[in-house]
Amino acid sequence: MHGDREQGEIDEDLASALYAADPGAFIAHACSVALLSTSCLPDSHVGRPVFWCLIFYGIANCFAICLWAWRRRDPLRFDARRWIRLHALRNVLLHAAPGIAICFAFQSESAPFVAAQAVLLVTLAALAYVSNGLSLLNLSGAVLTLLLPVTVMSLAWPGDGRFELGVVLAVFVTAVHVFGSQYRELFRGIVEARVHQQRQAETIALQKSVIEEASLAKTRFFAAASHDLRQPLHAIGLLAQALSDGGASAQERDESAQHIIANVEALNQLFNQVLDLARIESGVTQVMPQHFPLAELLARIERQFRPAAAAKGLALRIAPTQCIAFTDPVLLERIIANLVSNAVRYTERGSIWIGVRHGCDPARGHVEVRDSGIGIEPREHAFVFEEFYQAPLPPHAARQGHGLGLATVRRLTRLLGEEPILRSEPGRGTTIRVPVRFGDASLVSASLCAPLAVGGCIEGRRVLCVDDDPANLDALGALLTRWGCIVRGCRDELAAVRAISDGFVPDALLCDYQIDRHETGAEVLQAVREALRRRGHGEPASVLITGDMASPGLAALAADGVPILYKPVTPTRLRRTLDVLLQPRGQDEAA
Repeated sequence: MHGDREQGEIDEDLASALYAADPGAFIAHACSVALLSTSCLPDSHVGRPVFWCLIFYGIANCFAICLWAWRRRDPLRFDARRWIRLHALRNVLLHAAPGIAICFAFQSESAPFVAAQAVLLVTLAALAYVSNGLSLLNLSGAVLTLLLPVTVMSLAWPGDGRFELGVVLAVFVTAVHVFGSQYRELFRGIVEARVHQQRQAETIALQKSVIEEASLAKTRFFAAASHDLRQPLHAIGLLAQALSDGGASAQERDESAQHIIANVEALNQLFNQVLDLARIESGVTQVMPQHFPLAELLARIERQFRPAAAAKGLALRIAPTQCIAFTDPVLLERIIANLVSNAVRYTERGSIWIGVRHGCDPARGHVEVRDSGIGIEPREHAFVFEEFYQAPLPPHAARQGHGLGLATVRRLTRLLGEEPILRSEPGRGTTIRVPVRFGDASLVSASLCAPLAVGGCIEGRRVLCVDDDPANLDALGALLTRWGCIVRGCRDELAAVRAISDGFVPDALLCDYQIDRHETGAEVLQAVREALRRRGHGEPASVLITGDMASPGLAALAADGVPILYKPVTPTRLRRTLDVLLQPRGQDEAA
């Protein structure tokens, strides 16, 4: 692509250079017509043919002038390559007349007359080199048309020094083409350097634009976040003051307390959504696909949102389905939960429908969330998935939410390799579809709705836990022991390696990322793997637990396939992660 662009730039500059040099050539050729007319026509030996030759010469010069004027008037009529070819044709026609006229001069017995004609041709050839040397096609069309006839005739009919003249002209033609090739290489290098500089300038301009856009987006993000944080904090401050008022009745205090609780929940929701986006942006959120029944996930959604829907008088309908999905159930549940939360928030009456749609592809379908809410204008569809953007609401409608729900939906859906599909019109509700890949019922390893079992594929497994916080280490050990695991807790890398030296060969390693100020979980993971390798054991299933989302080391670990869990880690998420990592080998290969 870059080569095509450079060649296009070379052609454009070449065409401009060729036509820019034409005005001087027109004057030179007009003088040449006059000189040939005064020297040839009085000579009785050349006769009538040279007259027509000179007429053709004059017409060719007029044609060249017309072509030059056409190019100036309408430069976009043809591309640069075609303008160059037209110029080459003009060169052949323009130089054919003086080149052929030498044939008539050879009929003269006057050697000085022939030499004078040859000098004129060499002069025109030198002028052609100056104005056409950048193009081999144009240079050859001019120089060869001028000098090839006289060179051939001088070598074919030697006499009166004509053979020497032919040799000199042959050397001159060769030299012109050699120097022309060097001239063209220099020109090409200059143009390529300019194109390279232009490309660098465009790249810098594009990067600057991206940086400015990112800076503007960051400014908007913090401005909107600041507004949405200040609103509930301001309300909480006022309500707390009202709550401390001794003259307030018990009912007024209860109402103030309820409002405080509602605002605290709004703050928690905003913080969680911002942390979700930050986690996704950091590039360390991992997809852990598994086979599971979609009906169980939808049942969890129904239990979560049915009270809120019922409080607004909305019917929450879940369509029965037997489909098995193969994706990350935690991420998909967060996507559907955000969509249903939006549907409940912006639907005042009617119903919300959640179900699975089948398409033409038997291996894929869509989880669809449809409501009968206020709808979204078509012109707003491209913006509602942006952070903190909220579509305009009807008059007197209260602003709800923070504009992060659909942004999170799009980021998580893209993380799963898909794109959400939005259909909505004002007053006709909103439908959002999330593509999902179907799985295999025979590979379902555990139920999403069932309580965590004590047995399963992690029962009896040896787990090495590394954390410098004793409270976290004790809590993690107690949980894993209740699940039937054999647990060994360590405070740092040395203790973990010592445990392996003592004969404890772990099936799984759970490690905090920030062990202390001078050590990270990545170093512990490497040390444990090396210690096991030296003793002839394989690598354990490794999981890192962290509250850090900005460390570049986390992105590198995620790229290597190490699962990363973010605090606070729920027992359900930890158990499912271990189930996936420690499941039987046959199921793992099938998945």
